[in-house]
Amino acid sequence: MTLSELIQAMRTDLGDAEGILFADPALERCLIRAIYPVRQDTGAALLPINGEIVPAPDGLVAELLLLLAESYACSIMRGKTANAVNVSSGDKRIERTNQAKYWAELEADLLARYRQRVMDLKGGELFITPPSLRPVLFEQGSEVIEYERYK
Repeated sequence: MTLSELIQAMRTDLGDAEGILFADPALERCLIRAIYPVRQDTGAALLPINGEIVPAPDGLVAELLLLLAESYACSIMRGKTANAVNVSSGDKRIERTNQAKYWAELEADLLARYRQRVMDLKGGELFITPPSLRPVLFEQGSEVIEYERYK
């Protein structure tokens, strides 16, 4: 799927087919942000080059990219609606104070679906390993070597 196809799919999934809630640059930014975690979780070689995702994602990788990017879009809307106030005029009332809560719930649901799909892909285990940390394994009876600078 090309970037424009992914943006259109995001609009459809988020109920914004007319483009009222989200601007194209915001959705493009959400997709670009989602590339790196998806790449780390799936091992797919995705790169943002000149406004396109190379190679074009398809299948499960595209689905994971959409889920994570849609959760980022919900985060944007949560920020936009955080200060919404109720409006009333005569006998009419518009309730807006819960919009941020609803966007947060949708974001959490999309992230849970993303994590579940990654777990299914990896065979039921989800390990989040930050790239800068390496595990250190010690066995019972192993010898500890003291370095000169720590003495």
